[in-house]
Amino acid sequence: MISVKKQSLQDIPIIEVVDDQLLTQPLPLVVFYHGWRSQKDLVLTQARKLANRHLRVVLPDAMNHGDRMEPVSSLPSFTFWNSIQGNLAEFDLIIQTYRKRGLILNDQIGVGGYSMGGMTTGALLTCHPEIKAATIIMGTPNLNAYAQLVRDYAAKSHVYLPTDMVALTSWIDNFDLNLHPETIAHRPVLFWHGTDDERIPYAQSRDFFDRVHHEPYANQVAFITGYQAKHLVKIPLMTKIANFFDYYLN
Repeated sequence: MISVKKQSLQDIPIIEVVDDQLLTQPLPLVVFYHGWRSQKDLVLTQARKLANRHLRVVLPDAMNHGDRMEPVSSLPSFTFWNSIQGNLAEFDLIIQTYRKRGLILNDQIGVGGYSMGGMTTGALLTCHPEIKAATIIMGTPNLNAYAQLVRDYAAKSHVYLPTDMVALTSWIDNFDLNLHPETIAHRPVLFWHGTDDERIPYAQSRDFFDRVHHEPYANQVAFITGYQAKHLVKIPLMTKIANFFDYYLN
């Protein structure tokens, strides 16, 4: 049986998903992030597949989502970036908590996510060498390109956006995997993106992969194209993600 337990780490609402026969045993840990306007509960199918591989899974609610739901700012993408920044700020707390509990086996830590959660994952790779494997699912590794896309959309649609929006989100530069690809540092990273994704352009992920995959630091980076696939994760892909973490963390 799989144990699904809601709890809080300080002010982070999480769900911990793990085989109930292994609750108190050290296991590889996977932190998996949901997408924009989603929540931790909607990633449970993925989490159960991971837990069935003897992995401990933590599903956090991002700021402004799920149990932490807040109104979305009328400024395009302002709440979106705030949510990603919150994920980045809170990652250490999750890892430190599970280390103190003695529940991470051999410091085997994986991170993954869908959409906004995939963007969070790429950003975490730039500054957390303790991550051993990662999956970026329909989320761009090129944060600045996506930010520019939103700014262009706002201008075209005559929607107000502060003239200093670039400065207000300048922290992105420090966490943009596209600007710091060498931080992949030979780690296994799996990308998946649909060619017909209507929310985050397929080209942003594919162009990044094509640019870096011949580099020595990216020798374990793989890319799966979802031909004619939109911004949606289906069960077979969830199984591939579970197999990936099983292979590299167990």
